[in-house]
Amino acid sequence: MNGSIVGRTLHMAVCMSLAVLLVWALATDSARAEGTGSGAVTARPVVAPPPPHKGPLSSIYGQDADKALPATGITVVEKKPVDMQIADELDDYDSEPVASIADPLEPWNRFWFGFNDIFFMYIAKPAYTAWETITPHEIREGLSNFWHNLLFPMRFVNNLLQFRFLEAGVEFARFIGNTAGGFGGFIDVTRDKKPVVPVHPEGEDFGQTLGRWGIPHGCYLVWPFIGPSSVRETFGWAGDYFLYPGFAVGYAWNAPWYAISGIEVGFFFNDLDSVLPTYTALRDAAVDPYIMMREAYVRYRAIQVAR
Repeated sequence: MNGSIVGRTLHMAVCMSLAVLLVWALATDSARAEGTGSGAVTARPVVAPPPPHKGPLSSIYGQDADKALPATGITVVEKKPVDMQIADELDDYDSEPVASIADPLEPWNRFWFGFNDIFFMYIAKPAYTAWETITPHEIREGLSNFWHNLLFPMRFVNNLLQFRFLEAGVEFARFIGNTAGGFGGFIDVTRDKKPVVPVHPEGEDFGQTLGRWGIPHGCYLVWPFIGPSSVRETFGWAGDYFLYPGFAVGYAWNAPWYAISGIEVGFFFNDLDSVLPTYTALRDAAVDPYIMMREAYVRYRAIQVAR
């Protein structure tokens, strides 16, 4: 009994080996024949031309017989309910291409992503809704303009580090104009002025500077309260910190760090109207919000670096 089982097993193994060798030989011959004719080095499957169609033509183009298609050339797809179509899309979700950034710390990053999601959706968003309700738009816009004006050193220095001297000159001129004519920057009086060269309102930061120097992202990181980042962007954020107004104030007047940090957090909180709508839209539209946010962040930073 055992001998017969062993014999059948050996017989099946030999047959499978011969089949594999035959397929390999046929593929090699096809690749060699195609490479001889066109100089290509990659094998492509040889597909025989379809047989001539002798059946009736489709009337999909009406009475225009010249544009009619063979009936066998039309693929009829069964109409499915929306929930079944979504289920099919979910089935194909795991077959997406590899991520555009390395994520070896994904479990740790997912933990902080969940923490930030709860914080933004259930604490920051309701708080900002209340702030938006009790604070006039003019005050919120003025505070945003003032904070943007205070971040002038960061934008100016990073333009210089990227050898974008004309852009640095535009930033300097805007800072002088808004500070002198806009009550310290509360009013953006230079908004409608046409500069010598176009400068994006967001300006430049040290993370963009590192990207322009050719330094890659490294691995993906998610920081509590801050959100998506990477090794490169973390170093960029640390470099920009020394150009923040709070650092200069604390160094010059020995102000307590918690007071300065609280003021800066207040300015960031006032600017949540430019962050929360985008975050909520990505979160609600994604099958996996973590992956969506990761890929969107990498693409967004690539656009900023390339502009």
